[in-house]
Amino acid sequence: MGFMKAKPTKVEVLNLWYDVPLIAKFWLAVPTRIRVATYRFIWQTLDKIYPKGSISTRVRRVLPGVYLKYGTIKATEPQAMVLVRRHTQLRTSVALDFIQMELPSPYKDDEPYIYSYLLMTAVSGQTVLEVEDTLMPDQITTIGRDLQDYLIAMRNIPNPYDYDICDAAGGTLDVPLHGSYGDVPILKSVGGFHAWVAQGIQLNKHWPTMQPILEPIFSKFNEEDTVFMHGDLSPRNIMVHRGRLSGLIDWETAGWMPSYWEYVSSDFDGPVGEAIIKVAIPERYDAERRGLRMSFGVLHGFDPTRSASAIGD
Repeated sequence: MGFMKAKPTKVEVLNLWYDVPLIAKFWLAVPTRIRVATYRFIWQTLDKIYPKGSISTRVRRVLPGVYLKYGTIKATEPQAMVLVRRHTQLRTSVALDFIQMELPSPYKDDEPYIYSYLLMTAVSGQTVLEVEDTLMPDQITTIGRDLQDYLIAMRNIPNPYDYDICDAAGGTLDVPLHGSYGDVPILKSVGGFHAWVAQGIQLNKHWPTMQPILEPIFSKFNEEDTVFMHGDLSPRNIMVHRGRLSGLIDWETAGWMPSYWEYVSSDFDGPVGEAIIKVAIPERYDAERRGLRMSFGVLHGFDPTRSASAIGD
């Protein structure tokens, strides 16, 4: 993709100076253009060493315990790491550098491409997905309880923005349930989020079917405050080490949403992941999960009777 070698027309750098270890401060003191050139050189070199077809992710190790991520990364991800580091004692990756670039499109009338480099530390251990076949029942329960404590601590992270519904950087929220249909907009309240969902369903002419399912949920949570959450719990994002939780990864969906959202948005992806998440979130928002997942299916054009199965519930 030749356009990725083009000179950026705009470069933005997230200020991480006060949130990184001392050694990283020396690297941040290097001019941005040199850091970008270094990241580009590293990436191009690794592309030559490792065939592109053999690597399915945008993340590559560049030093022991340090990874470089490249692609369409929003500021949400490093900002979420910063918030967790500032306000809790939880274990997570540390964002060391984040540079976002606007590159000209190779096509005349297309919008510019937004690409970013994210340099970060690793979380120890392996994903639940990688080790689920080796976990004993008592370890699954222990990991679930560790995750419960983790999520409780996260919920206390204050929202510094003017909108109750927003991502960790104060912008629109990436919601996996919404897929490629766009982000959830920034909204003033939980009630505003519910109104946005209802409006989309009404446009699809399925409100008479969905109303009796959603109205009890909306009335129960409309006046609640939002809480900070990861937004995409799944066996591929939960890290474990020696039978205990070692942290969470992939924070691009993090932000402030209604208290039920962590459970609604979770991807159980097998019995082990489901067991861990259900221990971690004992409130078991099953009615909310069914109703909201059906709703996003309707927003995608599915009939309500098929939407839950169509989106993998």
